[in-house]
Amino acid sequence: MPATTPLVLLHPYPADATFWNRFRSALGGMREIITPEAPGFGNAAPEVGWTIASAADAVAMRIGTGAPHGVAYVMGLSMGGYTALALAARHPERVSALILADARADADDPATRRARHDAAAVVAGGGRDDYLSGLLPRLVAAGASGDVRDELAACAGRQSSDALTGALAALAGRPDRRRELAHLALPTLVVVGSEDLVTPPAAARVLADGIPDARLVEISGAGHLTALERPHEVAEVVAGFLQGLPDRR
Repeated sequence: MPATTPLVLLHPYPADATFWNRFRSALGGMREIITPEAPGFGNAAPEVGWTIASAADAVAMRIGTGAPHGVAYVMGLSMGGYTALALAARHPERVSALILADARADADDPATRRARHDAAAVVAGGGRDDYLSGLLPRLVAAGASGDVRDELAACAGRQSSDALTGALAALAGRPDRRRELAHLALPTLVVVGSEDLVTPPAAARVLADGIPDARLVEISGAGHLTALERPHEVAEVVAGFLQGLPDRR
């Protein structure tokens, strides 16, 4: 009998829900999977001025109306991880367990925030393709395969300039959640690539140390997009984590 607590997967920037295809295949079909998309990405409707918090609220509503018992296991990677963390802080009643992959609890520092605003200006000015060609190599490990790089480029290339600029603003505006970590009273797994240049292992350690009883797993040789680069390894870790949790039936 399939498990009835669904797994919500929240995608990273600058991808859509198809980012999870390799991971979903590796995870298998014994659990319902829900893949919401951030405003403007993939098939999601655009939303002017959305924030990480408003995205989390939308996911909470979807879980409340669409998941059995109104709860789900929630996994987010990068931007999706920030959304998952906001969801757990704002709507803990909707989250049965939390998986934070390649994410961090602190807000952007001034230099990073300025870089996001500069990037948004470049994209809005017609430089979307140049911007992506500079960004995407930083999101995977140096040894990532050509297939992984091609899939990432195709996925990112499908997103509109408005989606990219809206997400950059949302990312730049997210708050520091480090003080909230100690209040997250739910099973938590933190995953990070050993070669993650965006949210390095030190940032993952802050998450794992701050959340009571959180478990940290480092994926050797992976960059920022662990679930794309090493889907079978990440799926094995996630499946093992979920198997140790009670499932509502």
